[in-house]
Amino acid sequence: MKASRCFRFVSAPAAWLPALVVVFAALAAGPVRAQDVGGIEVGSRAPAIAASDLAGRAVRLAVADHKPALVEFWATWCEYCARLEPRMKQVYARYGTRVQFVAVAVNVNESLARVAGHTRSHSLPFQVVYDASGSATRDYDVPATSFVVVADATGRITYTGLGDQQDLEAALRHVVEPQHPGGMP
Repeated sequence: MKASRCFRFVSAPAAWLPALVVVFAALAAGPVRAQDVGGIEVGSRAPAIAASDLAGRAVRLAVADHKPALVEFWATWCEYCARLEPRMKQVYARYGTRVQFVAVAVNVNESLARVAGHTRSHSLPFQVVYDASGSATRDYDVPATSFVVVADATGRITYTGLGDQQDLEAALRHVVEPQHPGGMP
């Protein structure tokens, strides 16, 4: 089986190879909390996303502005992202009216035209933006593609994860249907 290219590369192969070994081992073990491999901290505030829409116009999205949000950093060539896509569509179908969904296409071996074509051919129902400058990827300290961030309605990050086995349903349920004191919904 060929190794996935779903990872951001550092300058030289010798520098990124040990990191890839750690990430692959963590992914093989199941869902990974981003704090185990890097990424924006749970509990911090979700930054606004500066990117381009699929027509190439600059957009700035406030994340979780009075509504919970799910943000995925992905790429058309990412195998983990492809396997996560059906789950993304499934949770969008269930929570799309109550949660802001944003798919941020990273600018690694990617073009706006390729992202737009992929979005159309795969009928992605959520908002897709293209991170041409890499600013959103840097602001969220994205360790790899298939990185998912969930924020509550106040913008506080409540979940981060990596890989194709993430329990997005549980992460969203936590912010959409929070438990009241005493455990009653």
